[in-house]
Amino acid sequence: MDMSTPPMRRQQSAGGTPRNYVLRGMSSLSFATTVENSNGNGNNGSFAIETPDIRTEQEGNEFSESWFNFLTLRGSVLSNVFLPAVFFSLWGAAWTCVYMLSGWLTLFPNSQALITVISFGSAVFHIDPSVSFLPLVLALILGYRTNAAYDRYWEARKVWSTLVSHSRNLSRAIWCSTNTQGNQQNEAEKLGAINLILAFAVSTKHYLRDQLGHQHEDLAHLLMHVPKFRPGSSLDSTTVNIPVEIAMLLTEYVRVAEEKKIIEATPKTIMNNCIAGLLECLSNFERIRNTPIPLAYSIHLKHILTLFMLALPFQLPQILGWLAIVVIVIASFTLLGIESIANQIEQPFGYDPNDLRLDSFCNQLRVELNMLTQAAIDARDIARWNLNVFVPNK
Repeated sequence: MDMSTPPMRRQQSAGGTPRNYVLRGMSSLSFATTVENSNGNGNNGSFAIETPDIRTEQEGNEFSESWFNFLTLRGSVLSNVFLPAVFFSLWGAAWTCVYMLSGWLTLFPNSQALITVISFGSAVFHIDPSVSFLPLVLALILGYRTNAAYDRYWEARKVWSTLVSHSRNLSRAIWCSTNTQGNQQNEAEKLGAINLILAFAVSTKHYLRDQLGHQHEDLAHLLMHVPKFRPGSSLDSTTVNIPVEIAMLLTEYVRVAEEKKIIEATPKTIMNNCIAGLLECLSNFERIRNTPIPLAYSIHLKHILTLFMLALPFQLPQILGWLAIVVIVIASFTLLGIESIANQIEQPFGYDPNDLRLDSFCNQLRVELNMLTQAAIDARDIARWNLNVFVPNK
């Protein structure tokens, strides 16, 4: 989609009838309202904002557990660890063959202390656990690395849930508590504010992925009613924090609505609190993204893993024989896989299969706001409720 071309269609009928400008976007927020304006020639014109719904159904839950999940590669880290795991497996197999076939026993020290240090655990070999420190150190660092990475992943998910909650409350307050008094300009501004709420979530998604600017297919049409973000504007949006700018636009909407006396004090407080909550969510996202786990932990863990896997084939063949090859293969894929999972979920805002489904979250919010704006006002009028269903039959 070419964002440089203004998605505007100009219609004019013969006989000097009023002109109609139709702004067409791709948002699922479908609405059509008319705002009377005057054109440069002094004739009355109308601006109809139409954003057809391009999404009609929600995605299903993809997280269905099954015993057959081990057959799928989607979401697996097997592709990430395949080469290093194969290398360590071949390394272990080669030295096991050397030990079993050539009898070069001098290359394979049988010191009890060394075996204990390199082995998986003292319980397997019935050796004093007080000297089994290398597996313990590896387990501690690997456990810390994995737990710290998942904490970041889970915190990001909780913050996004808070963002959705503030978006729902803000849209509800704007849509239900704003008395437009039948003024079409006020109606259009209210719909524009709803667009901005969705734009905040979408722009936050792109911001967390280091995709600067607003010229994105799922974002540009949500901001086209704002002059500085219209196609052809001289603003370099890559230098602007788009989510913060949108929050300022929402704050300005609340201020103007108060001046017009179309909102009361309580809804105004709710709106401002929700906007503040959105900015707090953005700050929390920035904290997660810009404060990764110290690189020293990751590097040191890789060093220990490498030394452990390189030294393993010099110890196991003496005890397990040919079975040492199987143990080394399993150890390689297990330990390297856990370390790779931690690396993948540490930054949960990207496009990896195990990252947060930000696109799906934004689409779900899009559907909800679409339902909010498409429903007729009288459909929620309590005066139209059929209260007879609560009357017991006699």
